[in-house]
Amino acid sequence: MSMRVSWARWYWIVIFTTCTARTASDWLDCAHIATCRCKWSSGKKTATCASGDLRRPPSLSPDIQVLDLHDNPLRNLPQEVFLNIGLLNLQRLNLRATKLRSIHADAFLELRILIEVDLADNDLAILPRDIFRGNERLRLVVLSNNPLTTLVADQFPSLPHLRMLLLDGCRLRTIQTNALRNLKSLETIDLRRNQLTFLRLITFALPALKTMSLSGNPWRCDCRLREFKDWFLESKLGTEELLCVEPSTQSGNKWRNVPSESMACPPEVKSSTLVVRAEIGLAATFGCWVHGVPKPSVTWLLDGVEIHNSSIDCELEETDTVIEDETPDDKVPGSVRWVNITLLNVTSSAAGEWTCVAKSIAGESRAVISLVLPRSQTATARTAPGIPQLLGVVFGALGALACLGFLAAVACWQLRRRTVPPSRSFTDQEKRLIDASVVVSCDRSIADMASPCDFELTERSLSLDDQPRGCGFDPVHITIEGTPGAFPPPPAEFAVPVPYGNIFISVQVSGRGEPGKYPDLLSGGATLPRRSRTCCNAPAYDNMGPRVTATGSSTWSLPGASTENAETSETPVLTLPPPPPEFVSL
Repeated sequence: MSMRVSWARWYWIVIFTTCTARTASDWLDCAHIATCRCKWSSGKKTATCASGDLRRPPSLSPDIQVLDLHDNPLRNLPQEVFLNIGLLNLQRLNLRATKLRSIHADAFLELRILIEVDLADNDLAILPRDIFRGNERLRLVVLSNNPLTTLVADQFPSLPHLRMLLLDGCRLRTIQTNALRNLKSLETIDLRRNQLTFLRLITFALPALKTMSLSGNPWRCDCRLREFKDWFLESKLGTEELLCVEPSTQSGNKWRNVPSESMACPPEVKSSTLVVRAEIGLAATFGCWVHGVPKPSVTWLLDGVEIHNSSIDCELEETDTVIEDETPDDKVPGSVRWVNITLLNVTSSAAGEWTCVAKSIAGESRAVISLVLPRSQTATARTAPGIPQLLGVVFGALGALACLGFLAAVACWQLRRRTVPPSRSFTDQEKRLIDASVVVSCDRSIADMASPCDFELTERSLSLDDQPRGCGFDPVHITIEGTPGAFPPPPAEFAVPVPYGNIFISVQVSGRGEPGKYPDLLSGGATLPRRSRTCCNAPAYDNMGPRVTATGSSTWSLPGASTENAETSETPVLTLPPPPPEFVSL
């Protein structure tokens, strides 16, 4: 029975040992990656994949504790890249000279036992904030020889075990105030060969800090470096000699040989406003912002003349301000103040250029503020116009209106004169003409009124032998007679501005009485003959539209007249019939 138990025990021991040995040997199998070699090194399971032209971290056994990928063209590390390939037991990670240009903030997420990471000799210009979040066991971070320019506030998360941070050979110009405040256990920081000109004491107020390397930076030994320089020399954190590069008066001097009193900054002045608008008799306040170490003295000038309380009614007030901005142009805290001036009673003599002048051993600076008053108060007063002047203005305006009215009246009169027909009242001459006989020529157009065939007086011979040469018919004699008041006036549409008396019209036709020779004026409409300019070749009759015939009816002109009712009377007289009832005189 005891023999069976012993054999069974040995059986399970052999199986366990075999399995364990095979499992232990799996991490050593890197044959599927030609450039990787897996081995024991310093008691760690190490995979060396250097210079293997790898574009991403290889997939290896999860037991690997040290991974060396230096000199591979990785270029970037994506999010959770090591978590995705199962390398969660990494303790040391060498990514030196892998041409990294970007790293995701969560690239090292879940590497909880990571102790060392080397990112030196890459192209990292920006380091993501909290890049090592979740790597609480980190002790060493190497970022040397990367083109980093700035470490922002809270650049690193809480790393309670970080002892060494190497940033030498970068291009750092600014380390903001709170960039390292989460590194409570930091003992060594290397900032050699950067572009730092000054540092703040508060940035390196770390409880465990023991060593700082600062050589190879273009230190400017002025007021911004003054406080840090005094603290660093007293702390004994470095043994190397640090040299001043700027200003020129301190160039080449060692820190320990530069007196703190000589590390001054020229005053800087900024005005609160460029123009102040004030009212006479009221108060006005303006001021300037002054910075400088040592503390500069401030005076006020009005148009180049220094003012005092005795020369002008004013009050001066100074207020200290602490700068907390985290920019490359930060000023030393406590070195800034506002200098305000209050004019209690503004007068016209206060207008002008006010200059704030700050002076110290490092130099002088100025800012100008213009105080202006309302224009109406600075201009010459204008007196109210007197009664004579006022009357002159009133009468002048009335005269101008009268002239305009006269001109308008003249224009209206001229226009009415052109549009209103002339008066038709009968003068003595017109009455004589009424009794006269008017010979109607063969051409009745207005344009030809001056031709020999237009109108002629009755004194001309009425015989056929005396007709004007060139006319092809006998003239028609029209006699106009009338006695005012015998008949009612014409309708309104025929009225003219000046009323006239009744007119009797009789038509006398002289001729041989041959039928068809002349149109019958008593029995139908006809048109009197018209002569053209040639007076001979024109047709005997025109067509000038509606006519009022001798019988009183309205009809259209006809090319000829009927001869059926023609009379051969030598001198027929046409008399107008009695007017219709609507035209009876009232």
